[in-house]
Amino acid sequence: MVKKYLSLLLICLFAWPAMAGERKKVAVVLGGGGAKGVAHIGVLKVLEEAGIPIDIVAGTSMGAIVGGLYAIGYSPDEIKEMVEAQDWDMLLSDKVKRSHLLFPEKEKAERYIVSLPFGLEKKDRVIDGVVKGQNLQNLFSDLTIGYHDSVDFNSFQIPFACVAVDMVSGKDYIFHKGSLPLAMRASMAIPAVFTPVRLDSMVLVDGGLNNNYPVDVALAMGADIIIGVDLATSDLRTYDRLHSPGDIATQIIALHGYDKYARNRDRTDLLFRPDMEPYRSSSFAPAALDTMLHRGEAEARCRWNEIMALKRKIGLSDTDTFSIQARRLAHRPVLPADTFYVRHIRFDGADPRDLNWLHRICALKENSYITLKELRKSMSILVGTNAYAYVNYKLTGESQQDLVLTLQPKSESSVNLGIRFDSEEIIGVLVNATYHKGKRNHSRFAFTGRVGSKISSAMLDYSIERSPLRNFNLSYKFSYNNLDIYEKGDKRFNTTYTHHLAEFAYSDMNWLSFKVKAGLRYEYFNYNSFLYTGSDELYTVKPEGFFSYFASAHLETLDRRYFPNKGVSLEADYSLYTDNFVKYNGRSPFSAIGLKFMTVCPISSRLSLLPAFYGRVLIGGNTAYPFLNAIGGETFGRYLSQQLPFAGINHVEILDNSVVVARLQLRQRIAGNNYITLTGNYGIHNNDFFHLLEGKSLWGGSLGYAYNSIAGPLSATFGMSNRNSHLQFYMNLGFMF
Repeated sequence: MVKKYLSLLLICLFAWPAMAGERKKVAVVLGGGGAKGVAHIGVLKVLEEAGIPIDIVAGTSMGAIVGGLYAIGYSPDEIKEMVEAQDWDMLLSDKVKRSHLLFPEKEKAERYIVSLPFGLEKKDRVIDGVVKGQNLQNLFSDLTIGYHDSVDFNSFQIPFACVAVDMVSGKDYIFHKGSLPLAMRASMAIPAVFTPVRLDSMVLVDGGLNNNYPVDVALAMGADIIIGVDLATSDLRTYDRLHSPGDIATQIIALHGYDKYARNRDRTDLLFRPDMEPYRSSSFAPAALDTMLHRGEAEARCRWNEIMALKRKIGLSDTDTFSIQARRLAHRPVLPADTFYVRHIRFDGADPRDLNWLHRICALKENSYITLKELRKSMSILVGTNAYAYVNYKLTGESQQDLVLTLQPKSESSVNLGIRFDSEEIIGVLVNATYHKGKRNHSRFAFTGRVGSKISSAMLDYSIERSPLRNFNLSYKFSYNNLDIYEKGDKRFNTTYTHHLAEFAYSDMNWLSFKVKAGLRYEYFNYNSFLYTGSDELYTVKPEGFFSYFASAHLETLDRRYFPNKGVSLEADYSLYTDNFVKYNGRSPFSAIGLKFMTVCPISSRLSLLPAFYGRVLIGGNTAYPFLNAIGGETFGRYLSQQLPFAGINHVEILDNSVVVARLQLRQRIAGNNYITLTGNYGIHNNDFFHLLEGKSLWGGSLGYAYNSIAGPLSATFGMSNRNSHLQFYMNLGFMF
């Protein structure tokens, strides 16, 4: 009996190739469609359940991404989990997690609303696309480890091809070999949205421009049966569907490739066209993606009988099964927790002077084991340095043991614009122009101008960078100030003056979240007027210059500058003031020490507590007026560098030499980017720090609403304190500067 079964088994094994050869070769063609492309996943899932053999996969744009992952062994469920796990706002931008930014980049982040490159060479003044796409490129690299080298796509578990368009020749470029993540990135490079992929002498963009549904590519690969998923992006729109500029642009693209699309559609044996209305290519919200994915699956299930009829046409019976699981087990994609060995690390395109700090900042070691999770973090940090325009990686060589990081030099210079409106200063405009001379001597020159009703300033800044982490800085700033000073809610005087500041400093940022700075300053104050509302003159001032020595340290791990969800900020600073480098007014110099602390304590996904503690102490008996403690407003340094915020006090008030404030905020996210904040703070001030607890008390609070827009926070706040008798109102739109 055993011999009989063995004989039957041998007959089946030898007969299988002949039997398999009798059936027809099946290709799945996945069209482009942006976010709507998640519907491909649902269709593939049903095809697998039906036992449909898939011998070829061809795709364009989002179809190339889903098809490429499926071809190397990802299951529909794994691709679905990947889609659900992504932060699409981050992925479809060039944003970097704030925790991975260098300190200078954190300081510049969320300050300007427009940034444009300029330079001496034409290529430095050109914007290829709004989004460079390096976050997408690096995600594709993460998901396709083992396929970064130049590989034959026909050698995949399922032979694969995808389509891009060469903007030089205007012709389709079909990827049958090469780097899989690069091919996927090129196929979805929407012109003017994503930077094109430059390969050899070609400039490659989204294949949907010419061939959004590439049946002809699958037929050329030997397909007998075509199963297609078309997301209705190629149909011509009717009269009643042409309204917006986007509709017109879509119609132009459809008209351009319609003849080829019509031929490809007619050569399809089974075509799925899920209903995607009212969603668009940009509908990457989690709820929209989930709906579109399920619509793809529902469309395929509704046509189960047609699928089974096609199965018989292929040459299989209804009960025949076809499983790709065995092939997947043999070629399982790398998972985030998987460990692999890296023998060499190479930086292509990097300035040789940067190699030491690049190795240090990426925190990866040669001849060691690393996880994919560690590699992802290192890539994010390298991107966050902002030292290079584009950073991506590939694992090459035998067993993928060589890590090659490719860096593209960035535009030498940029022009940045910030603008804000508020109920106190009305309007403020910030303009910055920065010129980098990294190719020669690693130096940077910047001009920053600010215009507002209270303060207008101009600043010149020159830095010599030993590396992006360490630099010597020389700067000069001139400002004109027109400030109203209040006392217990009533205006006491107005002062107009000019301020000159020259500074030489050294900064060290060996840690991503920690900065140390020390140096020497010269400041000159020239007061034009002191207009008191009453007869009492509180201060005697004169034009005066100061030399000061200063040092500061700042630790900051907040995940956002505005509305953070986690992290801490701790800053300490010390300054010693003189008028001749040694003394002040022939006596001992005076000094100032400050401390600021704030953290976020999440209570739930929407509710957070934000405790803070801060203060400033002046030491010495002959303190000068320009450095007296000041309080008021919502942010540190609103009008004066030493100004401390206090909820319930909108205007600037002068306090005693020692000030300490404790603040507690309760912040609730009510929907999307909308927030309600309840703030309470208590302070105490006294001229004698050692008798601070005997000093005068401050208390106050505020209730505010804010919307976190792309142009900065839009907020409105009502507050009260024991320093004023009227309800305080403050409104703001834009980033603080």
